[in-house]
Amino acid sequence: MLTKYPLSIRTALLLTVNMVLLVALVLWLSIDYHRGLVQQLHEKQVSLDEEAALMLPAVSALHDQDIATVQRYIDHACAYMQETVSPGHHIVVRRGQMILQAQTHHRASEAMADAVQKAGNVRDRTGMVGGRVILVGTQKSDDGNIQVYVSEFTTNVQRAARTKLIARSVEMGMLGFLLTAIINLILLRLVTHPVTLLVTTVRQIADGHLGTTPPALNTLEFDFLSNEIKKMSEKLALADQNRRFQMEKARKIQHHLLPVSEQLNGIGIHHIHMPAEDVGGDFFDVLSHDERIAICIGDVTGHGVPAAMGAGMLKILFEQSMVDWSDPAQALIRINRRFGQVTLDGDFATMFMGILNRFSGQLVYASAGHETGYLLTPNGQFSELKTTGLLLGVDPDATCDVITTMVQPGDRIVLLTDGLIEAMSPSGQALGRDRVQKTLMATYGLPVAQQAHALVDLVQTHQDTDHQQDDITIVMVDV
Repeated sequence: MLTKYPLSIRTALLLTVNMVLLVALVLWLSIDYHRGLVQQLHEKQVSLDEEAALMLPAVSALHDQDIATVQRYIDHACAYMQETVSPGHHIVVRRGQMILQAQTHHRASEAMADAVQKAGNVRDRTGMVGGRVILVGTQKSDDGNIQVYVSEFTTNVQRAARTKLIARSVEMGMLGFLLTAIINLILLRLVTHPVTLLVTTVRQIADGHLGTTPPALNTLEFDFLSNEIKKMSEKLALADQNRRFQMEKARKIQHHLLPVSEQLNGIGIHHIHMPAEDVGGDFFDVLSHDERIAICIGDVTGHGVPAAMGAGMLKILFEQSMVDWSDPAQALIRINRRFGQVTLDGDFATMFMGILNRFSGQLVYASAGHETGYLLTPNGQFSELKTTGLLLGVDPDATCDVITTMVQPGDRIVLLTDGLIEAMSPSGQALGRDRVQKTLMATYGLPVAQQAHALVDLVQTHQDTDHQQDDITIVMVDV
């Protein structure tokens, strides 16, 4: 099961290697510790045998002496050994049928003597006395009449050995950790460092620095991966170059579909077209016939190439619908029906269509779900040009109302797309209609171009450094 935050290759690799090394080190120390204890017991066994072998000639030499002399020798030897290297030391001497034991440490007993003799005659030289394990070394004379037994509790041997083995384990552990650190550095150099370089290159490519190539690396596998990333980067750069060429061509085509600014300025119309990408889904068009001007502004959902294709279709449908200069509502009904036939399910658009008769001062308009427009008067008053029907593409049988209003010389028609109203600030707050209306009222006396750019300044200030998220189009018509 994947974790919420997966580990990096470097972390996973180092954790895996370190865990393996740690387990190996622990196992090795455990085995070494166990072998060390066995070795210490074996060495103690040999030491006890040697001690018994050294005592045998002396005991044999004292054979003709009285028992008290032999006992004093045994006590002296046992006391000396107990004080130096063998705290659980015990000596048992068999002379014929007579058993002598060291008395200095108060361990002498019949049970002790029996246990020592039995242990001395078994293969592993161990026995039990008082619930404790003893280790016995023994030697006997050639005639078998005298036998010396020297014993020690295994716990004492193990305790003495454990201190040495722990110190040794600490030293070996430190050496193991040093070797682990060296291996980690080697891994960082041979594995994680190249991976970091490759990841950095991939991130640069992902950030748009196409054509970036990684450096040559020091292993066959990483060099192969580096070359593949280089090829990918070069192909992406070439594809991006081609895409930019095609998008620039598409941008020019879409710009070519817009009315010529110089011609519009001559009839008092100014427009600003700001797609969020190279091309967008906003469009507008103007047709003139005698004293009548047909003005259309639309907004296809989304932005980019798909929206631009939808906008191109709407331009064609607009021109076809205005062949007989019928009223805008009937034109929108025909456009809606045809738009639904040539677009995909879920593709929608808004459209405002108005016919201005400058001779009679009559403005007839219809709006299929389009953003509210405004009619400004020279004294700064305004009225709203609200939507009169559904979005295009929702219902092929949808109808649309038409509205007729009178305009006066000096009035100004302002048409917008919702990319302006819905522009977001870095904190996520939409610009909104209120601020747009206030700006229009504050700038009503300016020339049409200056007032349009005042709206552009407003939205750019609101967005600050954030990227424009939707297409913006502004059309202003001086009556």
